[in-house]
Amino acid sequence: MNSEILILGSTAISIGFIHTLLGPDHYLPFIVLSRARNWSIKKTLWISFFCGLGHVLSSVFLGLLGLALGLAIFTLKGIEEWRGSIAAWLLIGFGLA
Repeated sequence: MNSEILILGSTAISIGFIHTLLGPDHYLPFIVLSRARNWSIKKTLWISFFCGLGHVLSSVFLGLLGLALGLAIFTLKGIEEWRGSIAAWLLIGFGLA
């Protein structure tokens, strides 16, 4: 395995672990629900796992979406250069109409 990938992965796992420990809103709802509904530890862990997986995947999706939008902005740079001229000609056209 590449040393950079190993460092990146271990850093991400460490930050995720600390993020979870410092945010009781990440685990208290599962504790309360499991006690209120008399869930087994196994069921609680599975539900927590799938919710955590959804949390991580949605964060990755939002990051990729942000990256895609950032790249799209660079492609819109050409349109942005013409925007002022287009707006001016449209205003003239609406004024003449």
